[in-house]
Amino acid sequence: MQAHASTESVSPLPMGGLAVEEGYVTGLIGRITSLEASFYRENWQLGRRFEGVIATGLSEFFNRYEAGVDAFFRVMQYTESPGCPMPLCDTVMGSLAVDRSGREKPGEVALRWFFLHPSLHGHGLGKVLMARAVGFAREAGAREMVVETFEGLEAACAIYESSGFVLESRWEGVQWGRPLPERRYRLVL
Repeated sequence: MQAHASTESVSPLPMGGLAVEEGYVTGLIGRITSLEASFYRENWQLGRRFEGVIATGLSEFFNRYEAGVDAFFRVMQYTESPGCPMPLCDTVMGSLAVDRSGREKPGEVALRWFFLHPSLHGHGLGKVLMARAVGFAREAGAREMVVETFEGLEAACAIYESSGFVLESRWEGVQWGRPLPERRYRLVL
């Protein structure tokens, strides 16, 4: 299940040692789940149910993951630390997936798990991830890309809209453990 490891260094950013890498690495499901669950618990009061939905979705995605059909981009920070068991400590700081294998509609892909640690906001890294995801989808032959999010994540929604996504629908969602107004965006590729 190990995908090819393509790496693109990203700079300048507030912290050194950042890279955007593609594919699965051991422990990634737990690390992404922990990163998102901590943020959304603190900022949105979303708890166990939210964490379960994220962990389940990531597990299902990586169990069917096909390199070249699906893509998973992870933002990694590498630092030197005497306490690390390896020469460099690696920390997951963000992610973005293109999920094609899980879609039923031919030619459609879903954008999922778009998240950046708050310390990386405002430096253009979200746009870098989005460009990689849209480029991958086009190269893979996708015709449409959809993303579902909830209202209040205005920075992410601004990136969707500046990338050409159009707001398609709104509804009151309950999957996260409490009612939240949700949105679906669509991009014709």
